[in-house]
Amino acid sequence: MIQNYFLFSILVIGSIILEGNCESSENGNVTVKDFCIKETGISKEKVKQMEDESIKELDEDCYCYLHCIFISLKLIDEKGKLDVMKTMKEFPDFNEECLKKVPLIMECTDIAALDACES
Repeated sequence: MIQNYFLFSILVIGSIILEGNCESSENGNVTVKDFCIKETGISKEKVKQMEDESIKELDEDCYCYLHCIFISLKLIDEKGKLDVMKTMKEFPDFNEECLKKVPLIMECTDIAALDACES
């Protein structure tokens, strides 16, 4: 449960980054955040709860949303490998040495491996 709070923190930081630095797609004003909400089917209410840290525990919907964010920001490549340098640039609170040991992130719930890398 404590580990989930770290992902909550990452989500809050990520949301700030996404709101301020989102690239629009060819569809107009769609942000990465909006794209991932639509792509994963997570409710906007649940995303808001994640951002507010009012959700008790992350479920598969939450992990799929976070996975989509990391993929969209190109922090995870098509083979599931985490780009440690890009991730550290976006989220400096991670432990770099730990990130280097994160296994491939192929499924939504694999993103939970980042829990162990909180500084």
